[in-house]
Formats: sequence, structure tokens, C-alpha cells
Amino acid sequence: MLTLSYIVFRRAPTHTEWANALNITVPQLKRQLKKSQKAKAAMMEANLRLVVTIARQTMKKYGGNSKGMFFQDACQEGIIGLSKACERFDPSVGVRFNTFAKWFIRRGILDSMSHNSRIIRLPRSTMKRINTIRVAEVQLLGELGRKPSEDEVAHHLGMDVAKVRFYKRSAEDALSMDRQLGGKGGKGSKASGSNPEDKELTLGQTLSDGDNKTPADAANQQMLKDDVRRMVLTLTPKEQAVVRMRFGLDDGQPQTHDSIAKLFQVTRDQIRKIEASAILKLRQPYRNQSVQCYMNDI
Repeated sequence: MLTLSYIVFRRAPTHTEWANALNITVPQLKRQLKKSQKAKAAMMEANLRLVVTIARQTMKKYGGNSKGMFFQDACQEGIIGLSKACERFDPSVGVRFNTFAKWFIRRGILDSMSHNSRIIRLPRSTMKRINTIRVAEVQLLGELGRKPSEDEVAHHLGMDVAKVRFYKRSAEDALSMDRQLGGKGGKGSKASGSNPEDKELTLGQTLSDGDNKTPADAANQQMLKDDVRRMVLTLTPKEQAVVRMRFGLDDGQPQTHDSIAKLFQVTRDQIRKIEASAILKLRQPYRNQSVQCYMNDI
């Protein structure tokens, strides 16, 4: 009746509408609701041990501890599933309540385990395949006495090897850049660690970020390039072309005197004279005053 009201009115029914639909008075409806809430609380309290048992089995089977989920959290999620089972249980079907509630309790724990135990959430179907692969690996480990290969796991489950590899890669969790590396030091002068920074080595410190430039260094370098380009613009067009190609100001690839001479179809000595004249001009204080803050000697 409550579900039908949601479909018809698109909202929760009032006590009057609910009572009229059941042909009872509003006080009778309220008394019945109060009795139902007490019955639900009593049923949940009587089946708390079932939640604890299923939570322990689920954590052991699917490795909840390795996923960062505690046993107390699993019990709380199981109680939420037990509440849903109490609301949807129909005794006229002929099924025992603990059989009916097991599915809701286990589903609540597994959903919480897949949603909250990972930084990057995976779909439920993917987590189901991953758990199936893990269970198969444990079974084959007991049968073979060694860690099974991906081909053996795929043959045991009737899956492709590529799919098994894909699901195993998807099961890998993300690593924090602040994760500390190394363990506790043992005895000896080397193990004690004379440098205190060695004990705080993190994963982010071992990864290279290219040229290891800070944002301030990158900004200074870009400003230097802009000032150098403006300084070169004070030269003649021929001198600008030679300086740009000789020092690689455009593409970052410096060229030799011979290559520049072949390009302009002149001799190498002429290119040298043009370069020397341009550098002499660039050394003049009124030209290089914009770049003096970047270098000590120009």
C-alpha cells in the first residue's frame, strides 16, 4: 500500500490517506505503526548474532581487513541490511527469516566494502569478478601447493587470460605519494640512520618530475626567455636571425656556424663576424639592463 501511494501521489502518504485506504481510523493506524516498529526492533535485536556471524564470514572470505574495512564497520553495514530485510520480509511466502535476511546482510557488507574501501570505486560487477578470481586463486593454491599462474586461473574459471589480467590490474589499489618507504632499522650504525631524513623517505620523493623545477623556477625561466627575446629585437634583422639560430632561441637546438652559413649561402667567417658584432651590442648596459637581475655577468 505504501509503495502504491508513492507511485500514485509521488510522495509519502499522510496518515489520513493511509487510514482511508485501509478503512481504519487514524488513531488505529498510529497504534499499528507503533506495534510494527516495536516488532521490527525486537526482530532486529534477536538476529544481531546472525549479523556478526555473516560479517565475520564475509570479512574472512573477501579479505575485508586488507581493504581497510574494520569488523565493526562490517557489522554496522550488516545491521542496515538486516533492517531492510525486516521491512520486506513476508511470512506467508514460507521462507525462514534468517535465510531471507542473509542476502540483505551480505549485500550491505559487500557494497560498503566495494564503495568505501577503495580510493577509486569499481562497479559491483567488476568487484564480483575480482572476488571470484581471488577465491579461485586460494582454491588452486591449496590444490597445487604453489601460487597458480594466470593461465591456470583462467582455465579454472573458464575465462580469457586477457580478462583475468585486466581484472587483476583493476584490483590494484592506488598508492599515496606520502607513503613512507623502508622499515625500521636494525642494529648497527648504518641501520640506526645517521641522517634523520632517511627515515622519512616517501614515495613522492623517489619519483622524478622531469627537470625537478619548482613553479617559481619555471616562472623565472619563462620571464628570462621573454626578456632575452625583447633584448634580441634591438639588433638588426640579420643579427637577430644569426643569434636565434646560433643559440637555439626558437626551437632549443643550437646550430653550428657551418649550418647557418649554408642556409644563408655565405662563408663561415661572415657568420662569425655577425655573431661577434651582435654579442658586442648585447653587452651594452642600456640593452641588457632587463636581464641583469637574472645573471651576475653578461
